[in-house]
Amino acid sequence: MSMYGQQQGANVLPQAFKKRLADQFSFVLNDQIKTAATKKQLRPVLLAISGGMDSMVLAHLLINAGIPAIWVHCNFHLRGDESNRDEVFVRDQAAALKIPLIVKDFETERKAAKWKMSIEETARRLRYEFFAALIEKNEAAWAPLSLPDPAPFFLMTAHHANDQIETLLLNFFRGSGISGLHGIPSKNNYILRPLLTFKRALLSDYAAANGLKWVEDSTNQSTDYTRNFLRHKILPELQTVYPGIEDTLMNNIKRFSQSEQLYHIGLEKYKKQLTQWRGGHLYLSVLLLQKSGIASTLLWEVLKPYGFHYRQLPEVEKLLVADSGAYQDNSLKDYRLLRNRAHLILTPISRQEASIIVIEDETSLVEFTEGSLEISNQQTAPFKILTDNTTAQVDRHLVTFPLLLRQWKAGDYFYPLGMRKKKKIARYLIDHKVSMHEKEHVWVLESQGRIIWVVGYRLDDRFKITPQTKNILKLKLHKQTIA
Repeated sequence: MSMYGQQQGANVLPQAFKKRLADQFSFVLNDQIKTAATKKQLRPVLLAISGGMDSMVLAHLLINAGIPAIWVHCNFHLRGDESNRDEVFVRDQAAALKIPLIVKDFETERKAAKWKMSIEETARRLRYEFFAALIEKNEAAWAPLSLPDPAPFFLMTAHHANDQIETLLLNFFRGSGISGLHGIPSKNNYILRPLLTFKRALLSDYAAANGLKWVEDSTNQSTDYTRNFLRHKILPELQTVYPGIEDTLMNNIKRFSQSEQLYHIGLEKYKKQLTQWRGGHLYLSVLLLQKSGIASTLLWEVLKPYGFHYRQLPEVEKLLVADSGAYQDNSLKDYRLLRNRAHLILTPISRQEASIIVIEDETSLVEFTEGSLEISNQQTAPFKILTDNTTAQVDRHLVTFPLLLRQWKAGDYFYPLGMRKKKKIARYLIDHKVSMHEKEHVWVLESQGRIIWVVGYRLDDRFKITPQTKNILKLKLHKQTIA
């Protein structure tokens, strides 16, 4: 590191930082509060401080800019004595600079085991949940400090340009799509990142020129971690071929961010045509997806908020040419995408909440909002035809699994037992004087898009048992009893 480089960092960074605050975070500079003495002061910000070089530089820049800060240090106890060393360092620095400090200890490994998450994911979740509690003025989170007046509205982190570049590459290699190529946002709700436009080298020069102290995290040198591997192995090799690659990637991030805005404008137009909410379930038009030419992208954008992984997309796309009843569950098994005639239907898997339930072969009991459906197989000869409306006997050979148990809808039709002509269920219910309230509780059972039974009312003639029937599928409704 040259003396010129250090001096350049010392001269350039403070003014550039103040300009960035004025251009991008003016709401921080303008948030002044009148005190009891009628003097004005800035509202403090929270600063996430690890004790590393990046966060110590940001702490110093905030002091230089006259912005009051309250430091927040998280000890995850993952690096033994080194974790405690970092905490002691931060405490000493805060005391020397007379800056308020909050230190939070976490049992990270125990939480990771309990939540069944990786250590990195667990630490991130613990950190940001704690930050949110501070911003939400949770007095327990602020202990042993008293809740300040005025309380902070924002928390700053020391993410910089190289973090942006590494995040871009990580997301690209993981296949996150366009949403992962815009890098880390400068502002995300209450979190501000004012150093994102500044490279690590500039921060390092500034720290050296000002004689700043910091602690090094020994794990930052280990290439066992993917981000460190990119930092210490991949990027240096790329720089030998493309000397200006850091600037190129930063410019790409800006272009990707603008492209994403256009992308989402077009996406919203597609979504309006493609999707429709009915009874709390999301319906996707199969025909429009097939004609779009971008079905994979549309399915990914619609389904990712519901826990579907991009690796599932090939199986999801197969539903566009599958028979009714085919489905794909998300990774958490709490949402199901179901092919039903002309639509893919996103429905919760919970039996008591879903209005569409998939019934696999060998299933013996299905619970739903109206009670339960008991399913059994029986051999014929001799057999007795049952006339109870709560029981249906179906020719097993005519049924194809999986079956769908769902609420009836307008347009549904079936062939009532004993009739050769089809009849809309809406007309059938009117003819049988079913009240409006009772209609809301009518369900149907279907196989490959054909209704087998209006549950509790009438069997479809196409599935009735005959003297030629060899196996019977018996369906017994046990209605929900109200205490």
